[in-house]
Amino acid sequence: MSRNRSPRWMLLAGSLAVAAVCSQAFVSGAASAAAPYPQAPQATLTVPVAPGSQTVRYSGTAPFNNGQTGLVYGQLGIADPTHSCEPTGPSQLNDQHVIKLVVPNVPARYDSLIRFQINWTPLASGTAAGESAADMQLWVYGPDGKLVDVSDGSQDSEGVNLTAAVPGEYDVLACQFQGPPQGQPYDATVTATTVVSRKALSARGVAAPTYAEYVAPAGLATRSGEPSIGNSWKSGHTLFTSNTKTYDVAFNDRAKSSTWTAVNTAPNASNRISLDPIGYTDSKTGRSFTSQLLVACSGAVYSDDEYKTTTPSQGCGSGVNGGDHQTYGGGPFPEGVRPLPTSSYPDAVYYCAQSPLLVVGVGETCARSDDGGLTFGSPVQIFGNQCNGITGHVRVGPDGAVYVPDNKCDSHQAVIVSTDGGATWNVRPIPDSFPGQNDPSVSVGSDGTVYFGYADGTGKPKVAVSRDHGRTWSPSVDVGAVGDVHNTEFSEVAAGDGDRAAYAFLGTPTRGSDQADSFGKSSDRKTFTGGSWHMYVATTYDRGAHWTVVDATPKDPVQRGCVWNNGGGNPCRNLLDFNDITLDKTGHVLVGFAKGCTAACVSSTAVSDNKLLAIGAIIRQQSGKGLFKAYDAKNVLAPVAVKPTRPTPRTSAPTPKATNHTLATTGLAVIPAILGGLLLGGGLLLRRRSPGR
Repeated sequence: MSRNRSPRWMLLAGSLAVAAVCSQAFVSGAASAAAPYPQAPQATLTVPVAPGSQTVRYSGTAPFNNGQTGLVYGQLGIADPTHSCEPTGPSQLNDQHVIKLVVPNVPARYDSLIRFQINWTPLASGTAAGESAADMQLWVYGPDGKLVDVSDGSQDSEGVNLTAAVPGEYDVLACQFQGPPQGQPYDATVTATTVVSRKALSARGVAAPTYAEYVAPAGLATRSGEPSIGNSWKSGHTLFTSNTKTYDVAFNDRAKSSTWTAVNTAPNASNRISLDPIGYTDSKTGRSFTSQLLVACSGAVYSDDEYKTTTPSQGCGSGVNGGDHQTYGGGPFPEGVRPLPTSSYPDAVYYCAQSPLLVVGVGETCARSDDGGLTFGSPVQIFGNQCNGITGHVRVGPDGAVYVPDNKCDSHQAVIVSTDGGATWNVRPIPDSFPGQNDPSVSVGSDGTVYFGYADGTGKPKVAVSRDHGRTWSPSVDVGAVGDVHNTEFSEVAAGDGDRAAYAFLGTPTRGSDQADSFGKSSDRKTFTGGSWHMYVATTYDRGAHWTVVDATPKDPVQRGCVWNNGGGNPCRNLLDFNDITLDKTGHVLVGFAKGCTAACVSSTAVSDNKLLAIGAIIRQQSGKGLFKAYDAKNVLAPVAVKPTRPTPRTSAPTPKATNHTLATTGLAVIPAILGGLLLGGGLLLRRRSPGR
């Protein structure tokens, strides 16, 4: 799937205007207070020392700003010269409040979360409209005046999570990304919650799996932020997608080395230009897809022979699709839904993308292909404005149910489920979760057991399990407790048999905001005193009752310091938005990821040696039980290396023709018309977050 943390595409207006700042009022319990500029309104919030929560509420109006101007500078890696969303910037360009946090000594057995959130009803000439009429950003700065985090999502709500808070005053700014000249009213809450995380029970009598790390050779897969990985159970080949490149990776387990061979090299719509890359392999059928986001659609091809030959795909649904963060997935058709009579492909293929441009508001759409990905039907909104626009990879269960995970649906993380082939969808929250800020992951076992892995708002890596398509869930468990993990990024889950699943995630024991530039650094910012990220893999063989957790990179950090989840030119944005996971035929785990810490960074704690790269790498299971019990008795380890595919520059099929249920449009074909129309209107189409997803 694509994933760019760029939650949407917007028109860039060319001017700034100044509007009067409306009054704001804090409400904490029955008390309220108001204060005009230049002194910002203030309120005090105390973190509970025992499980419970405290909330401060206030309201305000964000003046007209046109924060898109700041976006342009951010995309260029240049600080916004207007300082419009900074505490010391011009007050007429933001709405600023101060929250004083009182942080007592909370017992170590508890987790504390402070969540800053704003909600609004978009205005356009006094009437409700889509998010395109009023889009906001939430910026939070710590007592040291440094940025803690920014929320820049794609619904009429923004939120920032703060864990391990230090006491002091926090500046909270609401900025318009775009909106009406009269300003955009909003309501805000700041909630301090203390909770008890349920620790996962460690498995006993089960040998812990072992893993080896295979890094791409020098000069290959150097731009691997948000990679994709797939494995064909027909051929045994492993495919790794890195930006516009696709590699067939072969392993020599004895020598712990790998060969990365570029495939899909003949020029086509899937390898020339990208705003978001995504690769997907249906392991059972062996069909692989490569997709590159091209605004309203994607340039895509598929192959049944590891890209010796390719077939152009329509690349998206027939109609208005999402404009960012796309994902491909597939699996069996549900009962009552069948492939096209002219198709020999047995599975349904799904294309989903977030934030459908300017004309249909916010949300996510999914479209289904009934002919193996050649063409797609009309896109369907799957949650409208109920959830945040950033979703994880779409997955299909053995009964044809379709699952899309989301990091924020109201006050929880959730999975959006369709049991009728994508015609209708239901939002099903994980009730004990807190909203997160990066992609969650979902996978479904052979008997329909659903595993949902996510970075909780508390920072912990958690898993919940469902046996009824997400209608009810087991209590979430913290699988990072064994490694004392307190911050998590990039959850990826793979299920095999119904009672077996693996959950891979980046984790660090360092507490605090992993978005801040100061994360893991000494006070002078010259040395890393923490913030060392490793790849962990947690495995269950009894449907989530117990877990075995392994640090798969114990001597080789994946990253040091912050892992930025938003856009712009932040240097910690090197890993972009997600990793990927798959299984080989024997059920052994492969995790594709981007490696930011290499060479001197591995052994040195000097910040100057941390180059924040994005080199392609794979974690591959070497021993221990896989996720298919049928191979346990054979004690099968990782399979023998497969000879890599050699690229053949030819195409096997013509551009798809229109069918009776779709319009034939390729990704590249729609670009000139869309861009031309926007540019004629005096605007420039830009992504909210930097490309690469």
